Amino acid sequence: MSENRYGVISGLRRAEDRKAVVARLEAEGIPADRILTTEPEEPNAPPDWLRNLSANAELIAPSLCDLNLSTQGIAATVEAAREAGIHIRCLDEAFDSRDGWQSQIGTMLTALNRLDRKGFSDRTKIALQEAKARGQRLGRKPSMTDLRKAVAIQMIEAGYKGTKIWKTLAVLEGPPISQSAYYLWQKAWLAVRE
Repeated sequence: MSENRYGVISGLRRAEDRKAVVARLEAEGIPADRILTTEPEEPNAPPDWLRNLSANAELIAPSLCDLNLSTQGIAATVEAAREAGIHIRCLDEAFDSRDGWQSQIGTMLTALNRLDRKGFSDRTKIALQEAKARGQRLGRKPSMTDLRKAVAIQMIEAGYKGTKIWKTLAVLEGPPISQSAYYLWQKAWLAVRE
């Protein structure tokens, strides 16, 4: 094993995922004590530990996403490594800086685009989980407000039919209500009543 080989993994992983990634890097011949972890630093700049690597070091990551926490940070890390003479190899994207930086640009842009999409999705999921934990109702506000329910029940019991009831509910205060939303509520209400 070369003394100049290091592994790197992102610090934003679950414990199970981290174990699997460490095992994968160890299979590449990198002992666990030479696997660097990126903890949240400056997300748009190369990580501090990159400065400690010598020229001709080889940095192996499971994915380009493991080099830094943001797309701008990954690009900055790759550029800083290129300037320092550090070789980067990423297993998932078949990215290898020894193949020539120019030939790897397409691979890098594809990975950065995927990271951007994944990051957006992850941030959305986290925000939804946090809102749910705070007890917030997720999604659109219900169009059948308490007032609309009370009016609809009175009109149904008075013998009015669907379209007439919906038109009356549509002008009442509250979020917009579609005809199908009213009919779904009416169907559920009638089913409970029977």
